[in-house]
Amino acid sequence: MPKTFICALPTPFDGQNRIDTDSYIKLIERVQPYADGLLALGTTAEAQLLNADEKTDLLNVTRQVCPLPLIAGIEQASTAAAAKEAEHYAKLGADMLLIAPPPFCKCTVKGYICHIEEIIKASGLPVMLYNIPSRAGYGLDIEAIAELAYSHGVRYIKDSCNNVDFAKKVRPYADVLCGSDEMLDEYLDCGASGAVSVAGNYAPKHTRQVLDCGTAEEKTEFKKLARLAASEVNPIAIKYMLYKAGVFTTYSVRLPLTPANRQTRDTIDGALGI
Repeated sequence: MPKTFICALPTPFDGQNRIDTDSYIKLIERVQPYADGLLALGTTAEAQLLNADEKTDLLNVTRQVCPLPLIAGIEQASTAAAAKEAEHYAKLGADMLLIAPPPFCKCTVKGYICHIEEIIKASGLPVMLYNIPSRAGYGLDIEAIAELAYSHGVRYIKDSCNNVDFAKKVRPYADVLCGSDEMLDEYLDCGASGAVSVAGNYAPKHTRQVLDCGTAEEKTEFKKLARLAASEVNPIAIKYMLYKAGVFTTYSVRLPLTPANRQTRDTIDGALGI
């Protein structure tokens, strides 16, 4: 059965810390022939460090440049703000929403279900749930996933908890997409439906090959690239990799993130030979 490749796009900045639209389009053109869909405004995009106008501009550019399904990330802690953002993204042409658990407040299970329900109601779009305890501070509840799958037809989970046992528990209710590139092979072995990939920005063709029953050698090489892309807090390393590949003009990130440090740069330079 074909596996799904969603590319989690980073946001390039120019020397004045403004969005570099030309580099962004170059990246989209790089991944489009191999991906099944694009994720904008996710973790990799530094979405929480972008203002509302910048988010709108990124979605507009993505929609105009690429015909692939467009997934927009929602990372708001407030349900009201998340629902308003979701409604806006639907009007901009998003096809689906990736919803991160409300961070810091550590909502109750019932509160999480209501949070998702309000976003669906406001946008009218299908949603993908995002399990990322390292950033949210807590993991998704299996019973909540089951209820949302049953009552609202939620079909997809992006899992970034690095725990295939969780993925196995989710599979009776929804399709799992691997959100941890370093463990892609393990997730595929346990029945994952594909990946929401960061390393795919640098190596989209290679990612496609691995998802399409890649060889052992291809899988090993992909794992090495995935580890490079995760060598500093996402998206620090992947932005440096794209800079070295000539896709981005800088590897700038926005505070409180900091650009790739010397060790990361040396490691990537040595591994990629560029």
